[in-house]
Amino acid sequence: MEVVKHQFSNQNFYAPNWKIKHLLLGTFNPEGGEKVTYFYGRDKNRTWELLSEIFGEKLNPKDDDFFDLIKQKGIACMDIIDSVEFNKDQRDYILGKGYSDNKIINNRVIRTYNTNSILSIIKNNPGIKVYSTWGSGSKLKSWNLEINKIDDLINLASPSMAARVEKGVEKYLFMLNDWKSKIRL
Repeated sequence: MEVVKHQFSNQNFYAPNWKIKHLLLGTFNPEGGEKVTYFYGRDKNRTWELLSEIFGEKLNPKDDDFFDLIKQKGIACMDIIDSVEFNKDQRDYILGKGYSDNKIINNRVIRTYNTNSILSIIKNNPGIKVYSTWGSGSKLKSWNLEINKIDDLINLASPSMAARVEKGVEKYLFMLNDWKSKIRL
């Protein structure tokens, strides 16, 4: 068996310590996979483009002022999964391009969840709004046990360009309308 930790687990922002008004929860960024500077940093993900429109500020994890801006706006991100354990022959499947949730939220992978840290952040930030970005999520019992520990979770449309939307609907506009209707400043 092989264990892969979250690629940000040793970063000071992994458990954000600034005043948070908006906490976005994703699934998992594995170490050993594509390196990004912050959560939702891959090109096929529209999170920061969506949040830039909603908050009226260019938010790009590749920019030097990014952390100052998200702290000013009270935005932070965390992932629900801290590490995964799997058979070594699954390594390329888990760390391959795209980080599809169905590769890590299934019965072939053992997940260690980050829920206690997330609950601590919520407790220390009264009035915080907590958003999930994993779409409809999973039917797995262990996944739902963890997710149900988080009260008042607001489900956002998945920001991934790989996410499905109704035929004939422009994907980005669908995401933007969904997010704008749920993220209140």
